[in-house]
Amino acid sequence: MAVLLNDATKTARTPSWASKGNSTVVKGGGYVFYSDNPEAVDSIDLADAGKWLSRDTVTGAGLVYLWHHNKTGIAIKHGLTIYNPNNFAIKVTSSNNGRTNHAGNPDSSAWKDYFSGAGATSVVINPLAWGTIFQATIPAGNNFGLVARTNVTNNSTGVAASAIFYDLAWNTNSGGATAFAKNKGTEMRRGKAPTYYNTINFDTLAPTTTNGVAYRICGSTAYPGIFGTDDIPLVTDPAPTIPGQNQNVTGLLDGGYGQQMSVTMKIQNTTSTARKFRIFMGRTTGFYAFPFVNMAGTSVYHNWVGGGSYVDMIETANLAPGATETVSFFLVIPAISTTPFVVGARTI
Repeated sequence: MAVLLNDATKTARTPSWASKGNSTVVKGGGYVFYSDNPEAVDSIDLADAGKWLSRDTVTGAGLVYLWHHNKTGIAIKHGLTIYNPNNFAIKVTSSNNGRTNHAGNPDSSAWKDYFSGAGATSVVINPLAWGTIFQATIPAGNNFGLVARTNVTNNSTGVAASAIFYDLAWNTNSGGATAFAKNKGTEMRRGKAPTYYNTINFDTLAPTTTNGVAYRICGSTAYPGIFGTDDIPLVTDPAPTIPGQNQNVTGLLDGGYGQQMSVTMKIQNTTSTARKFRIFMGRTTGFYAFPFVNMAGTSVYHNWVGGGSYVDMIETANLAPGATETVSFFLVIPAISTTPFVVGARTI
């Protein structure tokens, strides 16, 4: 049976690249309320200055993914603020969640908290009223954000209901926002996508060297993986384009951030000797990857793995010649990662 590796180190490798073959991806899981633009939050982006970072209407179950950097020079407050537009009370629950609030690193620890299932929370909001969850104080210079599974229901019947989610940061006046903060660049996204959960079934890999063979996933139109862009959803920005004030940043969610991937890999031993294999992850060249795996309820991750280096994440059982092992796990791509992301297998 395959096991997670806790003590592997990053190693330079030159894997060969596998084509898509019979690999498949299916997107599902409900909405993702996504907010990464503006990524760098200045004083002009706060509710005190009349701005929210993002706003959209959601219905039922989905995921919230927020990622920012506090450039205001002061400690600020941040939270997911919710308005109930209905004539009945709603309940907003989160069974899995994790917060980012630190300097220098991505949101890997938030994803670990998310998969742990700790910190489940809920709030009941009366008709035409407001509520806030996941509120935190963010020191100057910190990265901050949230990954949270959310579900909005009628508090009386349990039926899926709608609510308006606000990604809000403020100093002293959380109620002053009336418009979207100005976007900063067009590469980062904000808004809502229809899916957050990818089911990926890779075609069988049969590595014969320690460099291994690998797939590339979650790229972009310019740098696609084996699925092209079929493994990343379209994020629709509800903010209007206002010349000189804002530009709509609707586009594909390049990199696959805020996506939970349920992965199945089949590894076959085509050598003449019984042996174990390892599943490795990373990125080809340049910048960094932050490999993260959750398997059987346990999470393992590595920060700042340079391009061209890879980390062994999972080890198979000892496979007889001709034998195949199927390995299933969850994979996410933390913030700051550069993609396409590499997932491969190698001999030991």
